[in-house]
Order: sequence, then structure tokens, then C-alpha cells
Amino acid sequence: MSELSDMVKRLGFTHLWIAVAAGSSAAGSLIAFSEHESVQSTDWSFLWAISAFTGWVYTFQRWMKSTRNPEQMPASRLDFMRKQGGRLGVFWTLLTIWAAARWLFEAGTPFAHLLTRQWPLMLLAAVMSIGYAFNPIGSRRGWRERPHLKLPTIALSWTLATIVFPSSHLGLSWWDPENTHLWGIAISQALFVAGITVPFDVRDVRLDPHEFQTWPQRWGASSSIRIALFLLAISASGFVVFDLNWGRAAVAILALPVVAWTIRPRKEAAYSILLDGLLILQGSAVFWFSTLN
Repeated sequence: MSELSDMVKRLGFTHLWIAVAAGSSAAGSLIAFSEHESVQSTDWSFLWAISAFTGWVYTFQRWMKSTRNPEQMPASRLDFMRKQGGRLGVFWTLLTIWAAARWLFEAGTPFAHLLTRQWPLMLLAAVMSIGYAFNPIGSRRGWRERPHLKLPTIALSWTLATIVFPSSHLGLSWWDPENTHLWGIAISQALFVAGITVPFDVRDVRLDPHEFQTWPQRWGASSSIRIALFLLAISASGFVVFDLNWGRAAVAILALPVVAWTIRPRKEAAYSILLDGLLILQGSAVFWFSTLN
């Protein structure tokens, strides 16, 4: 049991696992959209940037929460952030700067015009990621603390990072009539992320203030998990219809029993390792399915 707890702290609490999840899920998009089984040099630098920024955002969010609303954090995670939060912040900040510089350097001139064309999306992702934890306007309450905004913010941010940005990195246009399937893939991914996020609200139902109005607070754990399962089922169907590779559809189907199992709060490993690991599995599944063609 202590070994499992140590693994959760090393991978989950440091945000290494969720950072790898972002990179793996984005890699799945690169493989599916470019129709090749391996990513190139500039693709790897892109994945490093996505992973590093994800780790930085999650560390920033948790650090803000541990300093401003410690009562809303599980005791084990709060204790870890108080002891290691500063070191984690420095680590992820330096890694993000290095990864972003490497990406721009390796992508070079060919990516320059894409960068200028896609900057609104990048700005949107940055605003949503930071605003989720800390809103500098008004009451300074992050969107996590505002009713009805948590799931849409998380789902859209992950869709931007793992679907929209990879396609833009490859030069695909979202406004080209030949690429209308991208919208179906993006919606499917948003539903998938929302579906695997609901169990976290079930876990935190006693920690979240009632005014957050999360689904478990409004309708109870059972109804919330049933809705999450419905979202996953629609997501799997969407991936089958629109995706160029059925790997993500397979993972959405695999997520159904995992999410159903979380109808009651489980150990932290079920959330920090197992549920977040489904995003890692997306990249692996897409790669495996691409080898079957």
C-alpha cells in the first residue's frame, strides 16, 4: 500500500503523469492526422511543449488552491503541495520555457505563419487554463469556483491541446470543407474528457462548497456517473464516425467500466493514475490501430 501511495505522489502529485497524458493524447492526433506511425523531430518538440505546459498549468492551479482555498484540497495533496509546491513550480516553469524554445527553434520558418494564424487559439487556451484556477478580474474567483463552468473549461482546454493544436501544427485548416471531420473529432474528445472528469467531482463532493453546483452536488453521484457514461458512449460513437483511426473510440469504450466503478469515492490512485492514464492510452491505442492498416 505504501508503494502505491509513493507512486501516486511521484507521478500524480508532481503532475508528471498528467503531463505525459497530454503529450500522449496529442501524439495520437499527430499520428492519426498525418497517417504515419512515428512522429518527426519537430513533432517531438511540439509534444514536449504540450506536456511541459500542461504540467506547469496543473502545478499553478494546485499551488493557487493550496494557498487560497486549502480546505478544498485532500489532506495528502495539500501536505505535498506545501512541502514541494515551490520546487515543482520552478521545475515546470524552466521545463516549459525550454520546451517552447525548442519547439519554435526546430519548427523554424515553416511554423512561423501557422503561429501567427493560430495565436487566437493559443491565447484562448492560456486564458482558460489560468482562469480555471485564478480569475484576475472581479472577485478573483477561478472558474473552478463558479457554477457550470468547470466541465466546459476542462473539456475545451484539453480539446484545444490534444486535437486543435496538433492539427494546426500539421498545417490542417479547420475551415477547409475537406476537414469538416475535425469538428466531429473535437466534439468527441470534449465529451470524452468531460466523461472522465465527472468522477473527480464525485470524489470531491464533500470538499467542494455547495455553491460550486457540481453535478454530484445537484443530482447525486449515481445520476452524475450515468450522465458521464452517456457522454462517453456518444464520444465513442463520434470517434467511430469521424476519426481517421479508431484507437480513441476503443479507449472511450474501455473508459465506461472504469468510470462506472467510480460511482463511489475510491483511492487517489484511481483518479491520479487510472483515469488520467486513459489519456495516455489514447496515444498508445491510436499508434496500435495505425499499425493494423
